[in-house]
Amino acid sequence: MNKLSLFFKHNRTKIYYAVGTVLLLLLFSWFVLSATVLLGQAAHIALRWRFWLSMLILILGDLVIVFWQYVRWRQAESLMHLIRDLHQIAKENSDMTIDWHAHYAPRTQALIDVSNKIAKNTRKIREEERASERSKDEMITNISHDLRTPLTAIIGYLGLVEMNATTLSPEDRAKYIHTAYDKSNQMKILVEDLFEFSKTQARDAVLNLTTISLGDLFAQLLASYEIEAHEHQIEMMQITNPELIILEADSDKLARVLINLITNAFKYGEGATYIKLTAQVKAQEVEIRVINNGVQIPQEALLEIFDRFYRVESSRNSKTGGTGLGLAIVKGIILQHGGTVRATSDAELTTFIMTLPLKQSRGNRDEVD
Repeated sequence: MNKLSLFFKHNRTKIYYAVGTVLLLLLFSWFVLSATVLLGQAAHIALRWRFWLSMLILILGDLVIVFWQYVRWRQAESLMHLIRDLHQIAKENSDMTIDWHAHYAPRTQALIDVSNKIAKNTRKIREEERASERSKDEMITNISHDLRTPLTAIIGYLGLVEMNATTLSPEDRAKYIHTAYDKSNQMKILVEDLFEFSKTQARDAVLNLTTISLGDLFAQLLASYEIEAHEHQIEMMQITNPELIILEADSDKLARVLINLITNAFKYGEGATYIKLTAQVKAQEVEIRVINNGVQIPQEALLEIFDRFYRVESSRNSKTGGTGLGLAIVKGIILQHGGTVRATSDAELTTFIMTLPLKQSRGNRDEVD
């Protein structure tokens, strides 16, 4: 009895369509035979012709019924198979894809395709989440390292001053306090960069949009670096095409982008003789370039150079004193403006290339409004 109930349970769809097919065949056969007899009597068709006519109609009709029922059975089986697979996927909370095809069930196949697309998107999201978690862990490690290094020095030098308050010479006291002050400034710069970076990553970040002239912005920035450029024997220049370029952007944030790139050129563009700012309008966008002819950035570093805490130098304790967040902040601000940023470098030039829309999207405007 148990075997029989299991057989009906696992084969109920087949049994349902088999019984339905038999009933349809019997009903059709009765209808054809009855119609043939009535037609023969009315039209006085010979018995022989009535027989062959009824046989032909029966054979063709039975084939159509059997094929139609077979297709319906395959469609029902495909749908049941899909439901079982979806229940299994939901139970395991997995991103498994369905690897079979519903040949006679286009609607079921469409559901399979949608399910597979959802599974692939879920897998992609989970991979991105895992990558984000790894990135966060790495970021915490780097922050801890970058904060601990100057903090250890501050505590050490101030500790020397406190423990040797009576025996320490004025010169040593001033030296230790000055060193602690320098390390405190390093920590201040790192904290400020972390704060700026966190603002570029916030989803609800607001742009304070204004209309600015790129030429005027370039001129103000170059003037502020005049003394430093003279000390490094670097020529600062600007080119805009056309001469007047009006851009809708957050002027403070865009200035921060250019400051970070100019500062980056001073710190890492060893051997550079000039730093050039250029802007050229292309359709509804403006392409901004910050160019220097200093030392080449290795090609393998160009893809990672905008990642947070990434430095080209192998040492984390950089002689240049960078936090490793400058270019990550550049990327975050440019993305906030709906633009793109990339870098190229060869033996002659290192170029940071940014594209920005001349007019900001309605979404950015709504955020400000």
